[in-house]
Amino acid sequence: MKDREYSKINMEKTGALLKEKVAGQGYTVRDIQNYLQLSCPQPVYRWFKGKVLPSLDHLLMLSKVLKVHMEDLLVVEADAEEQDAEEINSGKVLYYDIQEEKREREKKGELGKMTGRLRIYWYKIKVKCVENGNFSYQGE
Repeated sequence: MKDREYSKINMEKTGALLKEKVAGQGYTVRDIQNYLQLSCPQPVYRWFKGKVLPSLDHLLMLSKVLKVHMEDLLVVEADAEEQDAEEINSGKVLYYDIQEEKREREKKGELGKMTGRLRIYWYKIKVKCVENGNFSYQGE
């Protein structure tokens, strides 16, 4: 079974987002404190600073008062695979899995010399660039 890495909530960015949403709706820390029936404003300040996250109950109430989904109040870091896919699709990174290439070559009985891998790598770059319209290649 493949180990799965789950997305994580970025507490600092979530705090900044909460602060922005609350201020954007014209609410003060005191307003949120009263609405959530908190005895003091410190929890709200800790949320804004990214020290702690609101409880599920408080997050639900905040989503209602701010008229957004609960998920829209959280900043989730994409897992590594999603980030790679986004970068590849945006054209920032050309993805090349040399280990996958090695496994394929081993299955075919080829030992896979470095020059062969480099040739395949550069061929894939050439094809990707031509597909994206970055340059036209005239050669083999």
